[in-house]
Amino acid sequence: MNGDVELLGRYAREGAEDAFAEIVRRHLGLVYGSAMRRVNGNAALAEEVVQGVFVEVAREAAQLAEKVEGGVALAGWLYVATRNAAANALRAEA
Repeated sequence: MNGDVELLGRYAREGAEDAFAEIVRRHLGLVYGSAMRRVNGNAALAEEVVQGVFVEVAREAAQLAEKVEGGVALAGWLYVATRNAAANALRAEA
């Protein structure tokens, strides 16, 4: 999406919470929907997955901004991160 690089960069450089909030607003539906499908409709577990994914975005904002600038789609990265986080959450529950 146009502007994700700038938002990630602002958050990484300045700690701009409004930039991070906009990233979350733009992509929350994708991440939550993917998480719900992956955890078989367990809303509480899906919320944990979503939180973990966005914590990872916050932690890796500078590196992620470089990847997105280099052509990686943020939505694709978020989908893969959600898939992996959901698999880990399901393993932990088992």
